[in-house]
Amino acid sequence: MEDRKTAGYKVLPVAEGLCFQFFCDLSGAKACTTQPVSAETPEQALALAWDREGRMEFNHCGNCGRWVSDAMFNADVLECVACSPWEELPRYCPRCGKKLSAAGQHCPKCGAPVRDEGR
Repeated sequence: MEDRKTAGYKVLPVAEGLCFQFFCDLSGAKACTTQPVSAETPEQALALAWDREGRMEFNHCGNCGRWVSDAMFNADVLECVACSPWEELPRYCPRCGKKLSAAGQHCPKCGAPVRDEGR
């Protein structure tokens, strides 16, 4: 996989410049929408938005180079869960934080996948 400088994103033109929505490369979940950024070029605006707001919402997989949310990151080995799945089931939902009482593939509160068994 190509080692990109930012997570996947969508550009949102606004009167004050450009806003960016950044998405987890693995789950596709939106992690943040930035404040408007003004710059000479769209590339410079992207770099500013990433440095100021986007980057802090992601982890960089040391194996494949994906930018992923905390929910899709195995911090024990500094890789995304596609490269290094969790060895134990999570105790809390990665999306809403509900404590999980039983082994299941989806959170009983919000329905989010708790663990991606297919990778």
